[in-house]
Amino acid sequence: MFFNNTLKVNTLVNLSREFFYGFGQMKKIALLILLIPLLIGCHRDAKEEVDSSKKSVNIAFLFPIRSWDPRISNEFPTCLLVKMIYEGLMHLDLEGEPTFGAAESVDISDDQLTYTFHLRDSKWSNGEPVTAYDFEYSWKKSVDPRYAQTGAFTFYVIKNVSACLEKRVSVDEVGIRALDAKTFQVELEHPAPYFLSLTTCSTYSPINKKIDLEHPNWSNDLGEFFVCNGPFKPQNWKKSFEINLEKNDDYWDAKTVKLSGINIQIISDSNTQFYLYEKGKLDWIGEPFSPLPFDIVQDSSFADRVQKIEALGLRWLFVNTEVAPYSNKNIRKAIAYAINRKELTDYVYQFGEVPALGILNSELTLQKEPYFDDGNVNKAREYFKKGLDELGMTLEEFSPIVFSQSASIFTMRITQALHQQLYEALGVHLEIEQVDFPVHFNKLAKGDYTIGEMGWTSWLRDPIYMLDTFRKRSFATNMSRWEDERYKEYLDKSDHELDPIKRKGYLQQAEQLLMEEMPVIPICFTTISYMKNESLKDVYISPQKELDFRYSYFED
Repeated sequence: MFFNNTLKVNTLVNLSREFFYGFGQMKKIALLILLIPLLIGCHRDAKEEVDSSKKSVNIAFLFPIRSWDPRISNEFPTCLLVKMIYEGLMHLDLEGEPTFGAAESVDISDDQLTYTFHLRDSKWSNGEPVTAYDFEYSWKKSVDPRYAQTGAFTFYVIKNVSACLEKRVSVDEVGIRALDAKTFQVELEHPAPYFLSLTTCSTYSPINKKIDLEHPNWSNDLGEFFVCNGPFKPQNWKKSFEINLEKNDDYWDAKTVKLSGINIQIISDSNTQFYLYEKGKLDWIGEPFSPLPFDIVQDSSFADRVQKIEALGLRWLFVNTEVAPYSNKNIRKAIAYAINRKELTDYVYQFGEVPALGILNSELTLQKEPYFDDGNVNKAREYFKKGLDELGMTLEEFSPIVFSQSASIFTMRITQALHQQLYEALGVHLEIEQVDFPVHFNKLAKGDYTIGEMGWTSWLRDPIYMLDTFRKRSFATNMSRWEDERYKEYLDKSDHELDPIKRKGYLQQAEQLLMEEMPVIPICFTTISYMKNESLKDVYISPQKELDFRYSYFED
């Protein structure tokens, strides 16, 4: 099937489903196809009339970026920077729907396994054309075991990617190929109605094949070999201090971009960020770039100015199941039941977070009833005694829990509350290891920890993203190192199930098993809390913590 570049992709997904569920609504969809180009055209004409003063927007990151390479920098907030300067096949519009980016149309096979993208005329920032060969090269390098980073997990839905990362097939056998300079074809392992949304992820950004082959260190600085293809491009980079982006006049849709640039300061203290915001030096503070300063925004005089949306994510505790005694599920369950999440959300977090008794929030949830009891001390003690008996241990022999987290005053508050709850319920102590977030993330990714706190956000509005984290021990995202054949079977069945009700049933069984085995302990579902310059308009921010300034402007 074929879709031109004016068609919203949520309609595209609905159309593809019609192949399986009948054609009763096709007349309505045909009418919608006729109306949408008119609606989009009106919207764009109105936006183009905005007489922006071409201001730059000023924001701040807590930490320096690791790399300008989209294959490497896939953590927040660096992945947001990647999407400012790179353009994938698709990107998200102001309503959060996937719309065409470097691609101008796509053909989807009847079995929904083959996607053939047709690229528009677009350029790299050095004036060279962006080609399908660039996409093929960058995607394949992302899943090549020699170069793969943690972002490789976003490609698992593509044919043979998992087998390639496990070195069972060569990268040439992966379902990614350029048919010619303007035609890019992708084969999937199974139908995935969310695939077009997946291509908006920062890891799906292209890199310039020729430059990467000839100058492999191009991403280490902003020298003559650095190129990008997004709405903005780097102008200046003072490592650990400041990043300046300017509008990319070579971007294919440059007329839509109203801002003259984006200035990013590296400010490791959120209180300093707030002070600069109050002085008018920053236009946005808080998520998704960094947390708001807890003490200041709890002041009633500021509370009304904080904007909040529910995130598709949560705070959870990874448990290293390869380390004794946490290889015992009853020990893990004892810790999960001993935590009183309601106390934490009411008195520690206080940004509108909700206790998490599963891993899927209200939008994605598969089951209304909680999977386990919050703060049930009696059950916690029962599981703890059972686990100690199975391990042949006594409480006196149980070592303090080494608890890893990123360093901040706010996370220390969480740790102190957890320490008190676990000691009162189980009689165990915590030993705290606090390091900067990049170090913390790498320690958990390498398995160099016991229990580690982490925030996790879905990149998709579909349950599979969160559940897929634990499909295989070999997955870089599976920091718990947990694997269960029953769990894999549920997810495998969901992959190939076209009936959405039956698919939901398999996913629900998977989440239930996950909460029975408890390789990860959910704490609370998160919010996205921020403050922004009131005159800054048309900033897209999503429950997936995605933020896009390409449509933004300052209103006089």
